[in-house]
Amino acid sequence: MEDLERYRRHFGGEDLAKMNRTIHILGLGTVGKFIAHSLAGLPNGPPVTLLMHRPLVMQQWHDEGAAIRILINGEYHVQTGFHIESSANFQRQDPLQRFPGFGPNLEHSAEPPNTVIDSLVVTTNPCITLSAISSIKHRLRKTSTICFVQDGLGIIEKMNSMIFPDPHDRPTYVLGRITHDLKSTDQHFTIVENRIGGFLCAKLPQVVKTKEEYFSPVINRTDFSWSLQARHLVGSLIRTPELNTKSLGHKSFFVRQLRQLAVGAVIGPLSVAYDCSNDQLLYDYAASQNIGHLVAEICHIILSLPELAKFHKLEQKFNANLVENIVLRSLQKSGRNTSTMLRDIRAGRRTDIDFYNGYLVQRAMELGVPCPRNHTLLHLVKGRQARRSRQDNLYIPFRD
Repeated sequence: MEDLERYRRHFGGEDLAKMNRTIHILGLGTVGKFIAHSLAGLPNGPPVTLLMHRPLVMQQWHDEGAAIRILINGEYHVQTGFHIESSANFQRQDPLQRFPGFGPNLEHSAEPPNTVIDSLVVTTNPCITLSAISSIKHRLRKTSTICFVQDGLGIIEKMNSMIFPDPHDRPTYVLGRITHDLKSTDQHFTIVENRIGGFLCAKLPQVVKTKEEYFSPVINRTDFSWSLQARHLVGSLIRTPELNTKSLGHKSFFVRQLRQLAVGAVIGPLSVAYDCSNDQLLYDYAASQNIGHLVAEICHIILSLPELAKFHKLEQKFNANLVENIVLRSLQKSGRNTSTMLRDIRAGRRTDIDFYNGYLVQRAMELGVPCPRNHTLLHLVKGRQARRSRQDNLYIPFRD
């Protein structure tokens, strides 16, 4: 109780007690389940609602005991008491059509609700995030706060251009990255934590466009203030000990995310290009040459970003030799594992290439910086992805 009172005094006082404290989780992979489990374990913590995109997942939830289990050092930690809601965008054959409920007493409805979502944590893969958010867009408001817990960069730009084009209607955005080593199991709602990590997050400033008179120019103002919902969501993450959360300034977070992106933009697409495990990239002469050239190009793009022009010691952080050594150590550490991007290609799934090399290519084009290697890898991965998709769909070319 004392912890809760300190939290209220620091993050909003009396107003915090009056607002909707529920935190919704969109994306029930290992990260989504871990965050939900951790929040549910807080004393006097916020209610947690899991958003499920298929009725089958809702039924599976009840079949597995309506609980999330985490195996840590051979011991199961179980959390219950979650609420579940449908995030499905159902195609109704009739306007009056209704969908069945789930649970012992049919207490959970498969009908998507229309209530407002004030605090949302999104852990879906970036490549499917837009469609996932689209299905619940009607439940989000300008006062909502969305925390994207993902690797790569570029999701905010796509959200602004495709989901919330009007800056006056945009929610508050928070970016996050988790480093806990988590693995799935045969049970959908049971995961394993192999290694304790951390959770980094940063609230992004909002750009407010103002125009005093009809003939006046539009003025862009950057708003660094924290809304009540943003304080509640980030505050809840910070006071959750299992997450080990650290809040950063948005530029510091951006630089850390760029470092992770630089490594992923080398290992992922090159493993697809050579169709090999990570360790084989270390011992292939042609691959090692490509690593060096690709890292140099990536670092040149990052050092050209105008928003980081005054960032302290940026050239040291993105020195090509330093970043190349980080890539090589990552390859050595991962051994015979295959990259997530290559596993996605082999399984016929969409990759997140647009949020790695795709992001770098887009920024380079904006700045007039040449990036032939990233451009080539971007389209090589997309080409392999399209070819696998045609194979899975039994595509047969024919001529008239």
